[in-house]
Amino acid sequence: MDEVLAEHIKLTAEKGLSREEIRSLMINSGWPEQLVKEYIDKTFKQLEKGTIVSIHGVGKAFNGNPVLENVDFDVRSGEIFGIIGMSGAGKTTLLNVLIGFLQPDKGDVLYAFNNQTISVFKNSEAVKRQVGFSTQTPSFYSRLTVRENLEHFASLYGIQEPDRTRRVTALLELVGLKDAKNAVAAHLSGGMQKRLDIACAILHDPNVLILDEPTADLDPILRKQFWELIKKINAKGTTIILASHFLAEIELLCSRIAILQNRKIVEIGTADELRDIYSRNYEIYLRTAAGDYDKLLKELSQRRRFFAKVYKDGNELVVETPKPEHILATIANYVERQREQMVSLHVARPSLGKVFEHVVSR
Repeated sequence: MDEVLAEHIKLTAEKGLSREEIRSLMINSGWPEQLVKEYIDKTFKQLEKGTIVSIHGVGKAFNGNPVLENVDFDVRSGEIFGIIGMSGAGKTTLLNVLIGFLQPDKGDVLYAFNNQTISVFKNSEAVKRQVGFSTQTPSFYSRLTVRENLEHFASLYGIQEPDRTRRVTALLELVGLKDAKNAVAAHLSGGMQKRLDIACAILHDPNVLILDEPTADLDPILRKQFWELIKKINAKGTTIILASHFLAEIELLCSRIAILQNRKIVEIGTADELRDIYSRNYEIYLRTAAGDYDKLLKELSQRRRFFAKVYKDGNELVVETPKPEHILATIANYVERQREQMVSLHVARPSLGKVFEHVVSR
């Protein structure tokens, strides 16, 4: 039976089915769940090429209340991967499972390092040597200076001299704390403390960096500076997984985004792929000094085949259309003929915020 099961899994995988699809098919066919799991783990020696983290069937409950159920997704090497969801949706729980701080009730999290597939729950130390984690609560020591914090974390990671000094110096430069290296951490601004926390998390040069709401307490200017730092870290080859409720920033920063809703990943894709779930239309926003759009609305009504919806939003006229070039021409001609004073005119795809509202309300 052992050889038959292993061969069956191998042949099924070669057809392109995922681990979870294979697991479901075999369990539905009557194979014992524990035996299927054991042999899938043995047969899948490596993750799909290009994947660095793979989450399979993860479920977690607290006091009998499920928080995560059958969560499945892969993270590709070198990408910035975003996770969004309502407050209480389980984002922090999921990140704690990814790093191995929480043991799931079922499922597994696999990392691909050095041509090996490693389960975070079976070899947590090997994974932690390759993964950095920055939580919502800073992990540095407030009474130590910036340099003392980095020196301390270097010792915890077993980084010896002269590599320790080289690494600390490089990080101070990278995170922009070179001039504050002798400042006590408690006296740093919020933005500088966040940069110090990130420096502590990547001191061991991890392949993967996990961030939980990294800009939650920062003002817009500091958030922008922080995201620039994240892009610099990613450009050095580090894969980044982050959860954040700043959807506009996630939209611009992340190569792919997952939506966590009802304890599962309900949608995953690029920002444009997620927009297509909501609508394939463009949105034209027009604002004139007069703010009177009645005549323009009559003119647009003669070109209904070119737009899906038109409405006023405050002082703006909004037109949803799959063919923005036709509507823009109509607007330009109207403004010129009526000698209207145009205040603003721009074209955009639906925001990630609208997509998110659509997904969580359906």
